[in-house]
Amino acid sequence: MNSLRYDFNLPWRGAIICAAFYAGLAFFMVHLAKESMGIFSFFFIPMSVMFALLGIFMLVRRIVFPRVLELTDDAILFPHGFPKTRITLISFSAIIGMRDGTLTANPSFSMATAKGDFEIGAARFKNIENYHAVRNFICSKTLIQLPQNQPQPLNWKTIWSPAPILYWKEPEAYIRYRTHLAVSKPLLNRLAKASWFFVRCFGFIFLPWLALNFFQVPTMPASGFLGLSISVTLFFTLLYWLFATHPARVTQITVRENGFMLLSGKQTWNLNYGDCLGWTVVERKFEENVFQILLLKRPKYVFEAALPDNETCNRIIQLFNGKKIPQLNDLKPSWER
Repeated sequence: MNSLRYDFNLPWRGAIICAAFYAGLAFFMVHLAKESMGIFSFFFIPMSVMFALLGIFMLVRRIVFPRVLELTDDAILFPHGFPKTRITLISFSAIIGMRDGTLTANPSFSMATAKGDFEIGAARFKNIENYHAVRNFICSKTLIQLPQNQPQPLNWKTIWSPAPILYWKEPEAYIRYRTHLAVSKPLLNRLAKASWFFVRCFGFIFLPWLALNFFQVPTMPASGFLGLSISVTLFFTLLYWLFATHPARVTQITVRENGFMLLSGKQTWNLNYGDCLGWTVVERKFEENVFQILLLKRPKYVFEAALPDNETCNRIIQLFNGKKIPQLNDLKPSWER
């Protein structure tokens, strides 16, 4: 198997700046430790050691463990991760979409896959020619052509290439339906779950303080720490309650040749057809609305999305049949299992 290998390290200037930044944080933590009393001094010293080690690691990794981007006939071996370098194999057939970066001063492009988004920037290469060689090679293997010198579009569904096969937003009425299902559950059961969450969260905060007192390490007074712990726990419990009461929000679904791209608020994730174990479409009624809900069985969960109309439903069915993904009529939504 032929392969192309490119140096993919942070430039020396960037590595030195990062190392200096971590060294500055280490000295600042030492200063805070000298100025603090009791438990806080025990907190800042380990932080100082951690930042110092990170600064040293930035230089050592740049010298001893260089990163290499490898391109084969079938996949990309992408190095990433911090502090430990991981190699992720990205099959060209698993790339759902690609887009150019928004910073013209530092050209880059991103690849959307079910494993996450991976960015390749020109600053990682020794020269701009290597960057363009990598970009052109990946475009030729994926048959995805990125626009040249085109202003960044404002619509999320169009900033990725290739053009979508289908695009829709979940109906607002479907979000009200999901909220109705959540709030219609018995109040006592929901309060019990929230109370159990409060107990676990409070224990996670309180037990370390209790252990420090047991070993006679100076800490905050009990009254002050309890007040702070209860306030923090109540805040997280409130977030838990709101999430349980409003379990869904409008999701934008973009269907492309190799998978789905999803946007909900500011969160994005991707689904690849190769991980789909089966699908079905179920109907549910709420008020005067009839929802067609797509259920897509994944290895660890079932993806759910409301379809906007019959035409979209028919095109989705044709797509899955064309991909030879089996239909599983026994699939049920998460709130009915």
